Amino acid sequence: MNSQRQIALYAALLALAGAWPVGLTAPAKAKLVFTDIKGKNHTPFASAKTKAVVFVFLLRDCPVSNVYSPEITRIHREYSKKGVALYLVHPDRDTDTKSALAHASEYKLTAPVVLDHGHKLTRRAEAQVTPEAAVFDAKGRLIYRGRIDDLYADFGKKRARPTRHDLRDTLDALLAGKRLTKRTTKAVGCYIDFSNDKKKNE
Repeated sequence: MNSQRQIALYAALLALAGAWPVGLTAPAKAKLVFTDIKGKNHTPFASAKTKAVVFVFLLRDCPVSNVYSPEITRIHREYSKKGVALYLVHPDRDTDTKSALAHASEYKLTAPVVLDHGHKLTRRAEAQVTPEAAVFDAKGRLIYRGRIDDLYADFGKKRARPTRHDLRDTLDALLAGKRLTKRTTKAVGCYIDFSNDKKKNE
């Protein structure tokens, strides 16, 4: 077997396992594919028009997460026109399609919503908290993970208005063609439950 076929086979196996390393560009056959709650398939890194991919992690019953709904929708509407693909991800297994649809309707969320019961996207983005944002460049490299802005200094400590807009700043820099290295900030909110993942691997 020649080296190209070996690489293609290895990439395909990693893609099936959801194990392509974060920060590396996967070959074309290993592109990320998922389906939103309305049944539409997405391959976020496949389009040449996509300049950035953003995953924002939510929990329906997390008050901090819900406070950010208007800002998340504003970011989606503004940046989708600039080549940014934004997806809302529910990592909790208690959220099914019906409840996710109801939540999106209640909070007027416009971006595609994805259920991530297996935590494939959650682990790819290294997310730990909701709400938390992860930004990938067009090559699939994770360049930012953390808070949307600094509206919350800590849990229960909310400012009148944010003084830093980390997600917007990251996207603006990326769209301006600036070379970015991976950066993380501390997100304030509700922790994602990974306990069932551990039980499955025992």
